[in-house]
Amino acid sequence: MEFRKIQFTGRSSYIISLPKKWVKEHNLKQGDTVPLTINPDGSITIFPSEPKDVSEKKVLALSEEFSPDMAIRLVISAYIQGYDVLEIRLPGEMPIYKVKIRKVLQSLPGVEIILDEPMRIVAKSLLDEDEVNLAELLWRIRSIILSMLGDLELLIGTGDGEIRRDMNDLENELDRFYFLIVRTVNRLLSKHTVVEESGIARRTFDLMGILFIARNIERIGDHIIRIAENPDDIDVQYLREKFEAMVAQIEKRDLKAIDKLMLELRAMIKATDYRQSIAKESFRRILEYLENIGETIINMAIS
Repeated sequence: MEFRKIQFTGRSSYIISLPKKWVKEHNLKQGDTVPLTINPDGSITIFPSEPKDVSEKKVLALSEEFSPDMAIRLVISAYIQGYDVLEIRLPGEMPIYKVKIRKVLQSLPGVEIILDEPMRIVAKSLLDEDEVNLAELLWRIRSIILSMLGDLELLIGTGDGEIRRDMNDLENELDRFYFLIVRTVNRLLSKHTVVEESGIARRTFDLMGILFIARNIERIGDHIIRIAENPDDIDVQYLREKFEAMVAQIEKRDLKAIDKLMLELRAMIKATDYRQSIAKESFRRILEYLENIGETIINMAIS
């Protein structure tokens, strides 16, 4: 750790010198502007340059050495990392790869395919990143889960295959918004800021918390589908009630209410025999994911 003396200059300014080696390493010079952030603990972080704009082009050169599923994962990875232009290059005619790539590109929020050639696909994100609101995105995935639970209750009662298809559509929509949340958080982190319209994130740790909450909600959606594929007599109304109560605490952050809710979840988890059926196991897993969300909200509230 280095120590630097605070100096007073002019009539009202305090200055501190930067290490010469650090300045040289980052190609800085007199007169340059460097961004800084004031952290919740009172410390200051100085960055070596203006935040990098990640709205750049990413080229993915694919080959048959990668499986079609791996190709899809690479496309999604480039999207959530914040690239605005994505070019996928293929070494030859690979129709199965192209069909899957087109499908995943069309499913990503704000992405349009602007060029489709035999061995090249170019897609561009048309999203206005400054208009993306994390609170609204969390509210949207909450609504999707509630719709899925409503469908699940009907499915268990009727066994209607049309309901199951609707649930699969909702799960795909859930994935789309989850990817958008990851992309939004990643872009904010790359800009060394937590500033966004909703104000739900007050510091960097909150962004990580939102990411973790969204991941757990996405996993809840997966287990709702698993129950739908292996229906059994489970208390869907209980899941809906506890899910709504927990997600409401993302903004409220009432520690007493969260404590009570966590105790109720823990009691139900212990009382659920996950070995009885696949549905019971997924029921228990959903409760555990709600516990994870509660723990994350507690960590965010403490700050």
